[in-house]
Amino acid sequence: MDAWDVVVVGGTVAGLRAAISAHDSGAEVIILEEGAIGSGGASTTVEGLAVSSNEESNNSHATDTLATGAGICDESTVRERTGAAFNHLAEMERWGLVLRRASSGAPHLISGPGHNFARVATTGDTTGREIYSILQEQCMKRSIMRRGDTQALSLVKENNSVAGLVTLDVQRGELVAIQAKSIILATDGFESAWNGGSGGTGVWLAQDAGVELTNMEFTAWNPLCMDAHGLQFPFAILNDGASVRSASGDAVSFASEGGMFSASQSLISLGEQCVLDARVLTRGSPAWYGDTSERVSSRLGGQMNETVIPISPRASTTLGGVPCDTTGSVPGISGLYAAGDCACSGFHGADMAVGNRLLESLDGGSNAGESAAEHASDAEFFGLDSMESSLMDVAIKYANLLDGNDSGQTRGQIENKLNTIMGESMGTTRNTANLSSASTQLSELSTTSISLSDENPVMNTELVEVFRLEGLVRVAHSAVAAAASRKESCGSHNLNNE
Repeated sequence: MDAWDVVVVGGTVAGLRAAISAHDSGAEVIILEEGAIGSGGASTTVEGLAVSSNEESNNSHATDTLATGAGICDESTVRERTGAAFNHLAEMERWGLVLRRASSGAPHLISGPGHNFARVATTGDTTGREIYSILQEQCMKRSIMRRGDTQALSLVKENNSVAGLVTLDVQRGELVAIQAKSIILATDGFESAWNGGSGGTGVWLAQDAGVELTNMEFTAWNPLCMDAHGLQFPFAILNDGASVRSASGDAVSFASEGGMFSASQSLISLGEQCVLDARVLTRGSPAWYGDTSERVSSRLGGQMNETVIPISPRASTTLGGVPCDTTGSVPGISGLYAAGDCACSGFHGADMAVGNRLLESLDGGSNAGESAAEHASDAEFFGLDSMESSLMDVAIKYANLLDGNDSGQTRGQIENKLNTIMGESMGTTRNTANLSSASTQLSELSTTSISLSDENPVMNTELVEVFRLEGLVRVAHSAVAAAASRKESCGSHNLNNE
């Protein structure tokens, strides 16, 4: 049985940063990635990193973040995160991040929803991906172990302390138990409940372990999306000459007050298709949007400098999830930590300001890694009986899925139903009747059997997707319940019962 001081579940920006911090604090660390090693970069944000480097202090950044969060933020976390932003940016630059710069030589900062001051540093349209690559390099320098194609299935705890987890080695089709003194959940949020695909592992792992999830009704909606193609555009492009227009030709502007959901509402309120016009950018700017231009060409079949691009709001990431404080510690379970999109530290609140997502991942990951290593330094491995019992429970479910008959629905059918339910009930506008109906439908969906077309356990990605999908349905049900219990509109929870 493997045994590690700190196990990081998720190879995301937050996960990599947490692993680096834990390693530098003296812990033996392993990162478990659901897909191939490096696949965690697929979910990185196209936005930049919010930092008050041209301001006297972080006070304005904190004030704007608190206002954007609509009273749901944790003020101490907001002030800690915004205060640490400059140090994280400086660290990324020391490690090789190449930022856009102003003529003065300082980082070229842009504005965006949620900020009354230009404070978002970017590399154009690849900021998240560049930071992810840099963190991968730092993990390699430290020889931090990364294990790909490993799906975490169950957290194991004993006496309200983590003992380890049960995983599935996808390539070999074998269940593997791993002991751990500390576990950091650093996966994506559960936005795939709207958008399709799998995700939210950290959230449903915590929920299945008895953690009460928080702020599940809140979602960050990005208005600059080609929804059918899953392509998101950075707000930075609007600072470089691009514009948003309605079908009737009217210009659409996004106010600095309010976050990404408020910006999305600006489009929705028009009641007509809107487009992004990036045909003419300011001098020198097109070079910073080469990745976006290539994606538009491959997915839309036209050049970004020749055609307008239809856009509509899309669930970018979820804001609720595994509750934790600024150190990443999850209340009620000793040795369990959370960071990044699956965590709910109270930083974002009910809506998200542009650039704060990367800040949450970097600061949350760094703090969680350090805290997990500190906990591990004083802890002992334990809970072998609990590990064996949990392994047996998962093995029974694993065998039942492989031996199941063809009477159930396919994974694709369940996924489509989930996406439809969430789109209709948990979109940018919600009402009590739809939420009640969604709760009933999700209850039925959670008991629906899923049939497999492949009974071979080796490299059975369909089987893995079933585990993830079942967890995602449970999490979606919790999100609908949270929305139904909040009787007033707040941030991205826009209730309309008329």
